[in-house]
Amino acid sequence: MHPPMKLPDDLTPHHMDTIPILSSLLSRLSNPSSTNQSGLAAPSYTSSPSQLCNSTGQLSAKDIPPATDELKQQLQKAHLQIKQLPDIDRTISEQEEEIVELEEKISQQREVIKKLRVLGKATSETKEMLEQIEDVVH
Repeated sequence: MHPPMKLPDDLTPHHMDTIPILSSLLSRLSNPSSTNQSGLAAPSYTSSPSQLCNSTGQLSAKDIPPATDELKQQLQKAHLQIKQLPDIDRTISEQEEEIVELEEKISQQREVIKKLRVLGKATSETKEMLEQIEDVVH
């Protein structure tokens, strides 16, 4: 049986939640068919990867790789941290086996609790009977 594990402090669900970021980037992707009056594509401005990822302006297809760099790094870091978690290499069958063992242990503990209740009740009744006998004798 394995003790409960805690995620590393710097690994949060935010590191794994890529859908909002990807959705934001895709929604900013400029449509190649959208052109201005003269038939030229809308101008693209050079920005840093961080600005591209966190900005709300339009993206061109050439802006996608730098805009996703920060996201890729975030996912790579999370992937490495997850690989370092204890027992990450355990198979499903090993986990299922442990679950069966734990369920058996819980069942045994419930039986012990039932027996302790019966014993406690019997002890209480015996104590009451002894007190009654003492009252009669005295």
